[in-house]
Amino acid sequence: MNSDQHPSPALPTLTVVVPSFNQGETIEQTLISICDHNAMDGVEVLVFDACSTDGTERVLDAWKSRCTVIQEKDRGQSDAINKGFKRASGDIVCWLNTDDMFFPGALDRVRTLFAENPEAGVISGRGVHLKKDGSFDILFPEGPDLSERNIQSMRIDLLQPAVFFRRSSLEQIGGINPDLQYLMDLDLWMRFVKAGVKWKLVDDFFSSARVYPETKTSSGGWTRLREHMKLTRRHTGSMFSRTTLSLLMTWGMASPYPRLQKLFEILYRVYTLMRSGSVRPPRHQPLECLGETRVSFPWYQGSCDSIRVCLERLDGTAGAAKVRILCDGVEWEGPFHAGENEIELRGDFASPLFSVSVETSPPVVFKLLNVIPGRKF
Repeated sequence: MNSDQHPSPALPTLTVVVPSFNQGETIEQTLISICDHNAMDGVEVLVFDACSTDGTERVLDAWKSRCTVIQEKDRGQSDAINKGFKRASGDIVCWLNTDDMFFPGALDRVRTLFAENPEAGVISGRGVHLKKDGSFDILFPEGPDLSERNIQSMRIDLLQPAVFFRRSSLEQIGGINPDLQYLMDLDLWMRFVKAGVKWKLVDDFFSSARVYPETKTSSGGWTRLREHMKLTRRHTGSMFSRTTLSLLMTWGMASPYPRLQKLFEILYRVYTLMRSGSVRPPRHQPLECLGETRVSFPWYQGSCDSIRVCLERLDGTAGAAKVRILCDGVEWEGPFHAGENEIELRGDFASPLFSVSVETSPPVVFKLLNVIPGRKF
């Protein structure tokens, strides 16, 4: 070794806690994302299944040689996560729900980041929201920001499975609050911040989370909103933060009752107009792109023979344009029409990570609405 070279720091060990209950359709993809696409030496996987009844047990039986599986009743998700934290032996700890997944190699990169940043108690990255079938929805978060203003308004936009923390930092503040059903992650982030734990944000994609009406986060409704109000009072002293108001608006605009939905859409337009001087679209929507964009997302459901890319061109009066799409070496180029465009790429897509790039000529404004892999049967 040359005198100016230094040995790489030893990688810290890492524990992934997987709380599980009746997610037999997706839990295997979760475990594949952990065990098949990371170096597992020094990685511990603890699955706490609350005696599922939907076939999850059969899936877990095949993974017991690679994961520690504990099947017992619990008092809910927070209780299961806390059980995992108490049993964890890794230097670094995280949890991954059974409809979420890591990007290939995410845990390897996280362990390296902690080794290179010994002062960091928490490291978080970015990720994507997926639809129920695993197809791409949106990037999330759009721009992580832990500024004092956002902390005071409880606006900590982080993707929970993209957050990792040292076990020593967790022990410093205690585990998950077992009384929380929906916002146990936000409460934990606020406690890390208030305890002065060093937090490092990185622009790297670590995980994906499925978001659809039946998921716990999406179906929380009024109960989730009340829980947010209680947390806001506990951490800021205020009953109603800007983020609580945004949650209320989101809840109203997703209402199954058309009149209530319309009312909240009007209220949201008025609210954004008063705050920013212009009407803004709801948060966590597909971002507007000018001329180009690129997204990646994990896929652990087997090889595909097609990819459908759904785009919306927003400047319909701007004249003729072309769009070029590239995915894993397969290219498509053709006219880009006003409004929605659905383009199919044919090929043999076998990678666990799909990377899709879109480029328009000349540059025009558009949205990437969805990327849908077509499974081989």
